[in-house]
Amino acid sequence: MKHSDQKLAVAYPCVWLYKIIGSEKEALIAAVREILADSEHTLTFSNASSKGKYISFNLEVTVHSEEARNFFFSALRQHSSIKMVL
Repeated sequence: MKHSDQKLAVAYPCVWLYKIIGSEKEALIAAVREILADSEHTLTFSNASSKGKYISFNLEVTVHSEEARNFFFSALRQHSSIKMVL
């Protein structure tokens, strides 16, 4: 059982997966380009809601530190075109 005070052991660099959700495909793609700039990443379509209101993408990013991983997560969450980051 994992205790809340234990950290996940991650060996860097590694590929980290985020799922991003929004309502406009081009806006999501532009947001990822803006935030990740020259960072090595892959963005692939994941799913669309049944009524087409929301879409999701899988974003794989090579991160070199916990700080970088947390920065990307925070920057993605704060972007106005992105509704949710998992």
